[in-house]
Amino acid sequence: MKKDGTAVILVVEDESIVALDIKNHLLRFGYRTMGPVSSAEAAFSEINRQVPDLVLMDIKIHGNMDGIEASRIIREKYHRPVILLTAFADDQTLDRAKMSGPFGYILKPFNERELKTTIEMALYRHRMEVRLHESEERYRRLFEEDLSGDFIADGEGKILDCNPAFLSLFGFRSREDVFGLNINTLFSETKRHEERWEALRDEGVIRLQEFEILRQDGSVAAVLGNMVGNFDEEGNLQNLHGYLIDTTEIKSLEEQLRQAQKMEAIGRMAGGIAHDFNNLLTVILGYITLVNEKYLENEPLENELEGIRTAAGKATRLTRQLLAFSRQQVLNPEVVDTNVLINDLEKMLRRLVHEDINLSIFAAAENPKIYVDPGQIEQVLLNMVVNARDAMGARGKLTIESRNERLTEPIASPLGSIPEGDYCVIEVEDNGKGIPEDQLSLIFEPFFTTKPADKGTGLGLSTVYGIVKQSRGFINVRSQVNKGTSFQIFFPVTDKLLRKEQIDIPEIEKYVGSENILLVEDDNAVRAVAMSILKRAGYSVVEAGNAGEALLICEQNGSEIQLLITDYIMPHMTGDQLILRLRSIVPGLPSIIMSGYMKRVNSEKLETDAILSKPFKPEELLRLVRTVLDSQD
Repeated sequence: MKKDGTAVILVVEDESIVALDIKNHLLRFGYRTMGPVSSAEAAFSEINRQVPDLVLMDIKIHGNMDGIEASRIIREKYHRPVILLTAFADDQTLDRAKMSGPFGYILKPFNERELKTTIEMALYRHRMEVRLHESEERYRRLFEEDLSGDFIADGEGKILDCNPAFLSLFGFRSREDVFGLNINTLFSETKRHEERWEALRDEGVIRLQEFEILRQDGSVAAVLGNMVGNFDEEGNLQNLHGYLIDTTEIKSLEEQLRQAQKMEAIGRMAGGIAHDFNNLLTVILGYITLVNEKYLENEPLENELEGIRTAAGKATRLTRQLLAFSRQQVLNPEVVDTNVLINDLEKMLRRLVHEDINLSIFAAAENPKIYVDPGQIEQVLLNMVVNARDAMGARGKLTIESRNERLTEPIASPLGSIPEGDYCVIEVEDNGKGIPEDQLSLIFEPFFTTKPADKGTGLGLSTVYGIVKQSRGFINVRSQVNKGTSFQIFFPVTDKLLRKEQIDIPEIEKYVGSENILLVEDDNAVRAVAMSILKRAGYSVVEAGNAGEALLICEQNGSEIQLLITDYIMPHMTGDQLILRLRSIVPGLPSIIMSGYMKRVNSEKLETDAILSKPFKPEELLRLVRTVLDSQD
């Protein structure tokens, strides 16, 4: 086609008068012409010189090739439309003509209007074919060059086509290795195949789902996938297009980032622990030196001993905070009335805040029952009130409330999604300075704090987080700078009606006894002090430094043992495993497990009568021993 848009038409006609007449018609229509020529060979020569936009080809022409065969070559080699002209309309000629794929078929004689209409329709159809071919070529180029692994599969998952990135992703050498394979066999999560297909049939599309795939070398890779289904009028899946992005390296980088963040948290934690414990050890060592000097001079020791006791108590609380944020604290859950728990804490909470802070409490949950360790939840409230107090300064408004909330769908929070369900919510809201948005995801990390170094260790909110997560709860936080912060703690409501009965605590004078006790503890210092406490209270104590010694003692004198006290964490055998072994020798042997570190374990899951958390006071040990022994009567 010329630059001015005029179509150029080659006329191939062996009768000169007819050829001249056709040319005159074309010129009147405004077309440019080539020829006329009378043979296929001459037509090819003209086309090689200048490719026309259309060819008008008589079927019967001079030379060794007729117009039908010439038309086929022009279509296949030069991709130009051909309109066949003929005076013959027999079925055989028509069938041959169809095979050449003509753009028109005009019977002689023809009128001017018929000729122009056929030419214009042929030119239009050719332009549409060119655009379609260009579009298909662009799609094919995009498909071939796409960096994601693209594939086409039928309605059953059989792969029909794929691009080079798909071959590289899975480790195939060629398309021939892929054709006919079912896409399901290339995913490692076989249990999710039907779920994936159901989602595709229901939604028509799968968006940004993470999958694991199996490479040909046996390795597993992570991919992010999109899949689009094509359906017939009856809704049956005909085929699907899939697009897989390799995220293995991204996952690796994310894991490295998480590890770096863990190491950063450990670094902060180590610094905080070292600072606090060094202070406590300084106090204890200092008082011990004073005790030694005063003892030699027969001076009173009450103040120094009380100082040591106080420092040890602080160390105990710090250890429990560390265990809480790491979610390793021993829980003793029971059914708790949230409203009662908050109201009982009111007096203590008011002592923690300044007199000019307005503390309002609205404990009004209609269904306040939750299954938690009440002491741990009290610790949560105390920490949050102290945190709010520090955020508000001298003046402010602090509100604590309980309410019920039903989530019909998950809600997002800075710490992840809170699932649907029925909850009792404890909310602590202040009108303090607020938390910048970029710090909301950091406030629960251990030793992260915006306070001065002498105002806190940064364990308060991390302890809250640890306790809540260990208690199967969730935390949400909303905050605006200079407007305040609201913490909402979601605990699932419980329908439990019964809880383990509390054994009455005996009077002080009933703590003594004369029973035979087997004490198993691998730490020599702890074993020595526990044995001294028990013997001083009148008990006969046989000691063992490990589970093997305990088994030997029990095999020799098992009938004389009336109570087993054992550490939980010991080499080769845990305390509950030792209890089961010894009870095979002494059926029904009462037991107490001692431990300061048990991962998500409580007394209901252990074959023991009681648990004693380290560190413990002498009276706590004696009270529990007497309680367990008396309960056997």
